[in-house]
Amino acid sequence: MGVKYKWKAGTKMEYAYVICPKCWDKLIEVEKDEELSIYEQRRCPNCGTRFGLALLGENKIDSSVYKVIIKKKWGWDQKRTDIISKDLNRAHFDVEPIMESINNGTQGTIIYEGDILHIYLFECVFIGFESWIEFEIVPRFPYKIFHPEYFLCPECGAEVISRQEPYDRIKGWFLDGLFCENCNEWTLGPTAIRDPTTYKLVFTHKNVENMEDNSIKREIMNCLENVVEKEIQGDQMIINTNSEGIIEIASYLGDAGYTYDIDPPFPHKID
Repeated sequence: MGVKYKWKAGTKMEYAYVICPKCWDKLIEVEKDEELSIYEQRRCPNCGTRFGLALLGENKIDSSVYKVIIKKKWGWDQKRTDIISKDLNRAHFDVEPIMESINNGTQGTIIYEGDILHIYLFECVFIGFESWIEFEIVPRFPYKIFHPEYFLCPECGAEVISRQEPYDRIKGWFLDGLFCENCNEWTLGPTAIRDPTTYKLVFTHKNVENMEDNSIKREIMNCLENVVEKEIQGDQMIINTNSEGIIEIASYLGDAGYTYDIDPPFPHKID
């Protein structure tokens, strides 16, 4: 679970910190890629949830105190107040003074002061609300922020999984996102993405050559002309192309009654 980050050789020393995305109680330092991978498989002793990457930066955590200042605010209403209040409470904040400062504050109002852990939690609570309120953190917050809470279902709290499935509306594409198997619902996304795999299509080329001239044969030959990576071995045509190209050619071969093989296993529907 979590965002995978690879330390780059020859760069400055970087420190990563993981957190339990349910308890939100402490940041745990990890210094090596291997150690981060191990920690992302470990579970919180309090609730059993897996740790996830929270912060990444060039400095060790210290006792610095940061101020959160209103930069812009517009369209803030009771609905958003209720949502933020609930999330602040879940992250163990003293909700009332923060919400009072937000509701009554204007540009330049200091609404919160806290250490690195609590500034991180504050940022997590307000993610997605940038259209209604923006903050400035002083001094500048020196860490890249990650969001392991995305790997928990907001409805039931169960751990979600990364999921890809064929997208029927765009042939050869996937739907990609995070999915809760308990609720049987997407929790993040899904978004439509291209299938990045190059597939190998093998069929008997002489079958196509010996076909009588008709629209199917012409479509197959037109498709083959557009394929860059192809070769004939014996009586076999071998094509390497993307999923969209495979679907187009294989569908015509199927219409002609010819068999073919695709490697690796093809996840998309061929009409």
